[in-house]
Amino acid sequence: MRFKDRRHAAELLAEAVRPLGLVAPVVLGIPRGGVVIADVLAERLGGTMDVILARKIGAPGNPEFALGAVAETGEVILQPYAYRYAGEAYIRNEVARQLRVIEERRAKYRAVRPKEPLTGRMVVLTDDGMATGSTMEAALAAVRAEAPARVVVAVPVAPPEAVERLRDKAEVVVLSTPPDFTAVAAYYEVFPQVEDDEVVALLAKWGGEA
Repeated sequence: MRFKDRRHAAELLAEAVRPLGLVAPVVLGIPRGGVVIADVLAERLGGTMDVILARKIGAPGNPEFALGAVAETGEVILQPYAYRYAGEAYIRNEVARQLRVIEERRAKYRAVRPKEPLTGRMVVLTDDGMATGSTMEAALAAVRAEAPARVVVAVPVAPPEAVERLRDKAEVVVLSTPPDFTAVAAYYEVFPQVEDDEVVALLAKWGGEA
């Protein structure tokens, strides 16, 4: 299954999530691509949109290969294979580096959209796709720490093994789970880089500043 672009994927995803009967959900997008998905889901599901900040911990020499991820709360998720590719010092330094990026983004994003409280709320956690699922796992751990009433992970595409791992932790809605999964971008016809300016504009819309 291929999507025209992120907004097309989000429209289809909203239809798949709608039967769950979520009431005024807080839809959290993982920046940056997930924020475009979250914007559409929030509109279609009658909720509101915000972000959850999480970053992958890339392998030495191959930053796209996730050894794990870290969330804005400092929650770190490492995959079982992480120490086969990197030592403890590398991982510690990479976590610190990603937390600095998260802090920079948080300052920029929160200037236009104060954090939406999650306690007792219905939450949808989304991205434009998952590869290892590490970033989503870290984001999910951070969200769960705020005691929401219900959490649904919803993404357009992900490999079967990542989906199965997440099913133990949350309700999961995925439109496509190709067994020969390669990379998220491969399942989109158009997949441009999402810049901070676009994220800020979308957050401003939901934060009442636009």
